[in-house]
Amino acid sequence: MPSSLIPPGILSSRNYPGFLGALFLVLLRIAIGWHFLTEGLDKIESTRHGKQPFSAEVYLRNSVGPLAPQFRRILPDADGRALLDPAQLKSGWSETIERIANHYKYTDDQKSRAKALLEQGNAWADVWFNAYDNREARQKYLSELTKVEQTERNPDALSYERERAWETRRTLEGDRKKLTTPLVAKGQELADAVVALRTPEQQASAGDYSAPLSFLDVANWLTTYGLCAIGVCLILGFLTPLAAICAAAFLALLYLSIPPWPGLPPNPKTEGHYWIVSKDLVELIACLLIAVTASGHWFGLDALFFGARRRRRWARYESKLAEKYGITAKG
Repeated sequence: MPSSLIPPGILSSRNYPGFLGALFLVLLRIAIGWHFLTEGLDKIESTRHGKQPFSAEVYLRNSVGPLAPQFRRILPDADGRALLDPAQLKSGWSETIERIANHYKYTDDQKSRAKALLEQGNAWADVWFNAYDNREARQKYLSELTKVEQTERNPDALSYERERAWETRRTLEGDRKKLTTPLVAKGQELADAVVALRTPEQQASAGDYSAPLSFLDVANWLTTYGLCAIGVCLILGFLTPLAAICAAAFLALLYLSIPPWPGLPPNPKTEGHYWIVSKDLVELIACLLIAVTASGHWFGLDALFFGARRRRRWARYESKLAEKYGITAKG
């Protein structure tokens, strides 16, 4: 670089896109932040007023992308195999009753009554599993599920075989719900009956019993409040690069759960038609653009909290370049 005269600060402003460019980038950042914040608030609202609470289960269960197996592993007993295994079902009920008894510190008499309720539940389960219709439906479901999983794991499976497996899995989802619904209901009924054995003193001392958090519960909580946090940070321009990268990572997970790629089934909940590029991918790229710009310093709290540090860093950078290339600042 030849020696020349340059005005002070020209290097630190080399990425500034001009007033209109900066304005629209800031507006883009605020718009994406607003989208994330309203999505998070809607999920919080879904837990109130008796509404159906938000759950990521739909996305995870219907995933067909390259990460589909990993997404489904987040779900507790995603395919219902544990519920449909008599030994595992009874073991799960026994563990639940033990946790309730420990939570309320039941007496020996209360534990005996809880054990009697468990035995009644196990007897009900034996009848259910041995009923002809249930036995046949269960065997058919597990057999078809095994075939689907073998196709999904087979890297040499033909495209029409994979399409057939996807269609079969959707059909099996209805069968899974039909089979497991009475088992889940009976388990909840049993747990409620054991909880009802508590005394008012035990209730006051221990509080309400709640089942252990599953990985899905944690994922739902992180999604709900993570969306709100990302939205607020983007709107206020605080920790903007970090917030934008987190937003892009979240959108990448959404995109990869049901990607609009050739050879994959379409997203049943999508609006419009997408091929490779979807709204999630467009917003993801926009978030990455925001992450590599100084949007929060042009208009946001980043300028207040980190502006001085940024100016010092650029001043040192300019000094080093000036010394290296013999550039003098125009005074």
